[in-house]
Amino acid sequence: MKVSRVLLALLAVGSLALAACSSTAPGASPAAKPAAKSGASRAPAPDYFAGKTITLLVNFSPGGPTDVFARLLARSLDKHIPGQPTLIVENKAGAGGMIGMNYVYNVAKKDGLTIGVFTPGFPGQILGADGVQYDEGEFANLGVTLESQASFVSPDLGVKNMQDLAQASTEVVAGGLSPDSSKDLGIRSVLNTLGVKYKYVTGYPGNNDFRAAFQRGEINFAEESLTGWFTAIVPMIQNGQAVPMGQRGVLKNGEITRDPRIPDIPTYLEIAVAARGEAVKQTIDYRALNALIGINATAREIVYPPGVDPALVEVMRQAVADTFKDDEFLAAAEKVLGFQMTFLPGAEAQELAQRVLRQSREDPEAIEYLKRLSKQGG
Repeated sequence: MKVSRVLLALLAVGSLALAACSSTAPGASPAAKPAAKSGASRAPAPDYFAGKTITLLVNFSPGGPTDVFARLLARSLDKHIPGQPTLIVENKAGAGGMIGMNYVYNVAKKDGLTIGVFTPGFPGQILGADGVQYDEGEFANLGVTLESQASFVSPDLGVKNMQDLAQASTEVVAGGLSPDSSKDLGIRSVLNTLGVKYKYVTGYPGNNDFRAAFQRGEINFAEESLTGWFTAIVPMIQNGQAVPMGQRGVLKNGEITRDPRIPDIPTYLEIAVAARGEAVKQTIDYRALNALIGINATAREIVYPPGVDPALVEVMRQAVADTFKDDEFLAAAEKVLGFQMTFLPGAEAQELAQRVLRQSREDPEAIEYLKRLSKQGG
């Protein structure tokens, strides 16, 4: 089993590439600090990490997909770090992941002993969300994984596919994390594109929390990354507690296509065209959804705060890359997640982050639409 390395090439040709207008992203923190880069830095002592504890800080609550991923990583990363330090996982949830990201960016020590394991915060930054105190382009990226997101509904709605949601037998109640989170924006953009009337409930601290809300009947439409999909939603589908709807998809040869790990679930863009015809592609709802999928090219990121010694960054990038080549780690991850991960190493992931931020001005009207949506509560 091997991890795919082709994603960078696919992303480079993406039709969602947003033309480079500025090397500074909209919404970047005014206190942005330079990211650690390769340079003339003395290599750390071979025993620098020996006897120390590294914290993997997760920006969502326990039990969600980001937390599951971090705990899998913690099981194997230590043996690939010189000195084999102790690894612990800490959760700092809230504000759609923003609290944890702000903490690592601004508060965590720059000694190489705090690593952020995040669902990325590109939407909040690009859309100028209140409270953003980080710049995604300035984190020192150690590696990312990439995967689609998929939505599901309660069988109480009486629908078998997403095109029929507008004729659901009961009110559609969509739930998420915060108005400016990628999850919420994706859910609302696709429902708007399809012309579905819905009630919006948000503010759940993490995926585990809104899953519980779904099972309690508080919400009946939600979305999960593949990590949460295979670990939590597939069993619900098998038990008749949930019905699959659609997925965001992944970039392949410049087009949004179905993630091959969930090939039977159509993409939102496919569904929109099937429901409303080719003319839907000119609508602001569709264009905003299209832009959002491009902004969220990465599913999980592993990062150091800005200002960490470049030599430590290189050591940890190598350790992360070696972990994703570790057959034992990959087998354990596939067993827990139910699918093979797609990994992009640190230097390439850093370039991707910069590109996403530069590219966020291709369709200003679509970005303004998402900004307005991000400020609208339930």
